[in-house]
Amino acid sequence: MNRWVKFLISGLFAFFCVSGAFAKSLSIQIIQNNPGQEKIWATSYLFEQNITDYFFDAGDIVSSSPIWISASEDKNKSALRASLDENRQGGMEVLVRVELFYDVKNSSNPDGLLLNNIKNVEWKAYALDTGREIFKGKAEPERVDSKNNNELGLSQFAGYIAYKINTQMKFQ
Repeated sequence: MNRWVKFLISGLFAFFCVSGAFAKSLSIQIIQNNPGQEKIWATSYLFEQNITDYFFDAGDIVSSSPIWISASEDKNKSALRASLDENRQGGMEVLVRVELFYDVKNSSNPDGLLLNNIKNVEWKAYALDTGREIFKGKAEPERVDSKNNNELGLSQFAGYIAYKINTQMKFQ
C-alpha cells in the first residue's frame, strides 16, 4: 500500500478512537406531568425523540428510558430509583430526567402538538456511579404565537432544552 494511504488510514483510525474517548453516555427519561392523564401524549414522545437525536447527532452514546407519567411524589421517587438502577446496570454515565409540565385548560387541542400546551420544562441530571444530582434547570416557552404554536415550534423548543442540558454537562 502507498505510504500516504497508510498514513491517512492511521490518522482516521486515531481520530475516531480519540473522539470516542470524549463521548458521553447518557440516558434520557421524559416525565409527563399532566394531572388526570393516563396516556402518554404525542408531545412527550416528540420531546424524547428530539432530545435523544440532539445528543446522538453530537456523537454521544444515548438511550432513553420509558416515558413516565407523573402520578405522585412517592411514585416518582420509586421510578427514579428504578431508572437509576436500570441505567447503572446498562453502563450509562448520566441519567437526565426531563419533566414536561402541561397546561391545557385553555387549549384548542390538548392532545395536539402545540407549543402553548407546555407550561414549562424542568430537568435534573444524575451521575449514575453515585446516584447524586449533578445539575438541574428549567425553561418555559418564551413567546407562543401562530407561527410557532405547532410541531416545528415544539421541536425547536425541545432542541433548545437539549442545548441547555448539553451546555450544563460540559461543565460537570
